[in-house]
Amino acid sequence: MKKFFLSGLSISCLVWLLMGSLHAQSQTPELIVEQTSAELLEIINKDADRIRNDAEFVDSIVNQIVLPIIDLQSMGKLILGKHWKTASEQQRADFVEQFKLMLIRTYAKSVADFGDAEIVILPNQDQQQGKFYRVKTQVSLSGSAPLNVDYMFRQQKDTQWKAFDLIVDGLSMVKNFRSSFGREISETSLDALIERIKNTNFEPTPEAT
Repeated sequence: MKKFFLSGLSISCLVWLLMGSLHAQSQTPELIVEQTSAELLEIINKDADRIRNDAEFVDSIVNQIVLPIIDLQSMGKLILGKHWKTASEQQRADFVEQFKLMLIRTYAKSVADFGDAEIVILPNQDQQQGKFYRVKTQVSLSGSAPLNVDYMFRQQKDTQWKAFDLIVDGLSMVKNFRSSFGREISETSLDALIERIKNTNFEPTPEAT
């Protein structure tokens, strides 16, 4: 299950990238996904070799395009759950930062292999519930069965939509991490979790062959 989830997480990171280059306040999340997917898939295909070998290039793509449309603060709050309430401001900031770097690292390991991805937006009559919005999509990769990937958005005070969760074939990324991180915190501590993620983030990445 963990291996499957990480695969889904990588695909989800890819589609976050595909959503990221448009920020017009009047656009719905569906339009953001639809209008940017072709543009970013072209970048992935054009620069696949560089993506595989140039970590700084990948970091720049993620920081410039992906992160602006992700509500990392809300994700961190939902993932830590009850532990967020008792965490200090510094612990919250440290967790969000290390979680962000973990997402970048996960994305960097596999994005170059997604150049042939096809993303189809599925109809969803109940897509908006107040300030929350669900975009249902189906992601197809060559040689693999299609995955149903839902993207949960929350409208910000400035009316922009930002993603705070992704659901891959029914498995919520936020709920998965809340469960696994919650157990880890109970067995150790929040500081130990943050340090463990930090150490993983700064492990040398194996060079491409």
